[in-house]
Amino acid sequence: MPGWLTGKPTISPMTPDLSINLGGLAMKNPVMVASGTFGYGQEYDRYFDISKLGAVCTKSLSLNVRAGNKPPRLVETPAGLLNAIGLQNVGIDAYLREKAPYLRKKGVTIVANIYGHAPDEYVELARRLEAEGAADAIEANLSCPNVHNAKLATGPSMVSQVPEQVAEYTTSIRSATKLPLFIKLTPNVVNICEPALAAQEGGANGVALINTLLGMAIDTETRRPKLANIVGGLSGPAIRPVAVKMVWDAARVLKIPIIGMGGICIAADAIEFLLAGASSVAVGSMSFRQPDASLRVVEGVEAYLRQHGIPTVSDLVGAIRV
Repeated sequence: MPGWLTGKPTISPMTPDLSINLGGLAMKNPVMVASGTFGYGQEYDRYFDISKLGAVCTKSLSLNVRAGNKPPRLVETPAGLLNAIGLQNVGIDAYLREKAPYLRKKGVTIVANIYGHAPDEYVELARRLEAEGAADAIEANLSCPNVHNAKLATGPSMVSQVPEQVAEYTTSIRSATKLPLFIKLTPNVVNICEPALAAQEGGANGVALINTLLGMAIDTETRRPKLANIVGGLSGPAIRPVAVKMVWDAARVLKIPIIGMGGICIAADAIEFLLAGASSVAVGSMSFRQPDASLRVVEGVEAYLRQHGIPTVSDLVGAIRV
């Protein structure tokens, strides 16, 4: 009986299999980087070989260039980081012309994160990315806390807070591309299972959990918000227990895989998400502090599998003992 079942660690002489199939996306290992924390990959390539990651998830891409919100846009908090970048990005044209070719040359598996103000914008982005061979999968950002959705001006400010909207957007994007489609959801809801199930019903191949928690910080001397946007998204270790719990909740009702994220700093953090039911994980703001954090997580997960005599990383998924 393998050591991970008996609770007695063993050192496996075999090389564990880290490869996974994430809703149709073949990945050499389950570790990717979270959108918005890794640029377009090229920015980090001087620190380590980014092709060693399971996938690189790009900054959110919109149809047009976005300057983002006014500064200040980043504020450190205890065990976390508040950001209100506002989806600053180069736009789809520059991505196709300058960013995607670099990633292709490096042999990187590309998950292109997309953002729009209406379903037809997501549709156009997905179609162009597939037509140009500029993505291996699509991650649709329905949950940015720093960009107001005018369509929902009288209610929730994020599409992913309304299950019916999640289903509508997902169905539209699904009809536009054959690429694996992942829907990135907000934790700022009462029950994460409702939007997650809506994404599944709309044809998503997986969901990404979680995006940032809404938060704010105030300068007590000036009595002014520390962010120009007033409100921002909280990431970092402070949110990890919330994220792990939401992954666990969603995993018990979904038939599609989950990309778990939120405060992953080391391999043990990633393994928590896998045990809770995530099939893949994404390293986010830790990359700002330690540029090669994601690669270290890959190496740490492999070491854990060896130590415990576990043959494949998929054996960890949902293996929590309760």
